[in-house]
Formats: sequence, structure tokens, C-alpha cells
Amino acid sequence: MNLDALIDRDADFLIREVDAKFKPIFEKKEFSEDEKRAIYRYLFSRKPQKLPPSLKNRLINLYDPLADRSTRFPDGLRFCINVYVGCEHNCPYCYVNGYSQESVGISPHQKKDFEKNLSKDLQSLRSLGVPASPLHMSNSTDPLQKTLEKKHSNTLIALQKLREHRSQFTSITILTKNPAILCTEPYLSIIKDGGMKLFTVQITCAYWDDNVRAFYEPKAPDIHERLHALKFLAENGVDVELRIDPLFPSSRIPETIRLHKPLYHYSLPEAQSHEDISNLVRFAKKSGAKAVISKPLKVPFSKRAQRCKDLFSIIYKDASGKGKRKTVGGTWRLPDNYQKALMSTVSDICAREGIPFKHCMVDVLGRD
Repeated sequence: MNLDALIDRDADFLIREVDAKFKPIFEKKEFSEDEKRAIYRYLFSRKPQKLPPSLKNRLINLYDPLADRSTRFPDGLRFCINVYVGCEHNCPYCYVNGYSQESVGISPHQKKDFEKNLSKDLQSLRSLGVPASPLHMSNSTDPLQKTLEKKHSNTLIALQKLREHRSQFTSITILTKNPAILCTEPYLSIIKDGGMKLFTVQITCAYWDDNVRAFYEPKAPDIHERLHALKFLAENGVDVELRIDPLFPSSRIPETIRLHKPLYHYSLPEAQSHEDISNLVRFAKKSGAKAVISKPLKVPFSKRAQRCKDLFSIIYKDASGKGKRKTVGGTWRLPDNYQKALMSTVSDICAREGIPFKHCMVDVLGRD
């Protein structure tokens, strides 16, 4: 092939030849022809050796680049920065173990030339004329891991540079289990800056009982620390949302739906009783959170997720009622009626307390 995406007619041809899973980026949003070319030039090979053209290795990359956008992200373009590689929280149920090359808890580390590559990508977005789109930090690693952030400050660097290039993104969302860092300077001043709007901190706190947290995610920050930070940030004018995520199998669901035995039969503590969820939602509402977000637990079944399989393999099998677990992609899922019942518990409590409730995927797609 003798194609060069910097030539408009070649770029138009290459856009038509991208893998089908990426076509909605170019087809389902009202981008101009020049904007479509800019998107291609940023994301895909300039001079591909074969078709379909491959994605470039970018620090500011597509949100979930493996997803088929004809089914999962039909709204078009959105970006993500995964600030680190791996995660010191090492939660056994982390879905990233389903597709990473090694367990997320093995040797978490910074990315090589992070600041240089971030600056390069931000400049490319601007110089190419890529249209402003949502940005998420981070969907595959916590951007505020205590050890890594204290040593490298990559998330602080990212926030500083994003403030300089804020017009390049329609919204910025940061997802973390360690929001306490954001309550300190200079982080707080940056995220409070009126020029950073729309900026949202999503705080994952799936439990009310810290003993339960210590069982399911022993290396993550404790519950009091997370909830105190949520309240502090909201009081300081930062938009915050609470993620009760994931939703675990629960004995609160009627047995006619869950089919499995009570959780103690599987040596599992009840992660989210009705009272626990009520307390979390009530705290979020009283503290000024803008919304509550949830999704049911997906169990990755790769070899790197053995701890998760050890915890949930039997209960997911029993919940199916047929001895065969429901499989979607590389994960086991609870039956649809069970997932709906888990979500309904949270949505009903949110409705009672007067705070908006969203499924995780609905929330992602709703970020303009």
C-alpha cells in the first residue's frame, strides 16, 4: 500500500477501512469531514502496512479500546488515561485480571516517559483538530494509589496539564478508591478550579462495614477514609459521586431469584445488606454527592483471576440453576433477573432518599 493519512483522500479511504468495531466513532456522531480525519490521524496508523489500520500506542487512548462500539459505546468518541500499570489495591475481583497480561497486583509501576507522552498526546489532539470529547481517569488502574502517586505524582502531573488543555475535553471524570489524596494541596486547588468544570470525582465504596471491606479488598483504603473524603470534597464545591460497585451476590435477594444458598454456606460475608446500602446511600445524599452508580460483579475466569474464581465460582454456578455459569466475554455473570434484582435494591433506596441512581454503563454513555 502507498497511503498516507495526512492526505485527505487517503484519510477518507482509511476511515472506510477501519475495523467494524470502530466505525461508530466516525458514523454515529455529527463530526465534520475534517474532524473525522483528525480523529483517524490521532488514533490510527498514518501509513498502515495492511488493512484494517491498527490503533496507535497512545497514552490518551480510546476508552476501552477492545470494545465493539457498535454494541457497547454507540455514542462515538471518548478517551481514557490509565495513569499507572497495575494496582497496589490488588482487589481479587478486579475485572482487569480478565484481560491484562499479568495480575494487576504484580509489580504496579509508572509508565515510561509519562509526562513527555502526555504532553505529546495533548499537543496532537489540539494541532490535529480532534473534537472535544469526554475523558476518563482511569478504567484499568486506580490513578491515586498511595505508594505510586507519592513517588511519581503522575496523576498530579496529569491534572496540571489537563487544566492547561481543558478545552480539549467536554468533561473529565476521575475514578478512585483513594480520594483522600485529592483533599490535599495542590490537588484540591486544581480540581476546585472553576475552569476545570465539568469535572467529577467518582469514589468507589462498595461497603458500609469495614470488616467486610477488609475481607474483599484488604489492601484498599478503609471505608471511613473514603467517605470522609467524599464529604470533604463535596463541601469544597467538587462534584462527587458514590460508586457502590460492584454489587455482590447477596442473601437479601429472594431465594426464588438467587437460587443459591445463603452466603455463609460459601464462607463469604454478606457484603451489602439492605441496611448497609441504605446507610451508604443516605450518607451520599447527606454529604452532597450528585449520584450513586452501581453494576453487578463480573467474575473474570482467566488464570490471573484465580482468587476471584476461588471466592465466587461455586455460588455463580449455583445461581445459574442449571449447573452452567452464564458467560459474557471473558467473565462469568449472574442471571439477568438476579442482576436486575441487585440493581433494583439500590435504585429503590436511592429513589426513597432522593438521589439519582445510574448503572455504570449508562453513566459512562451519559458523560458529554
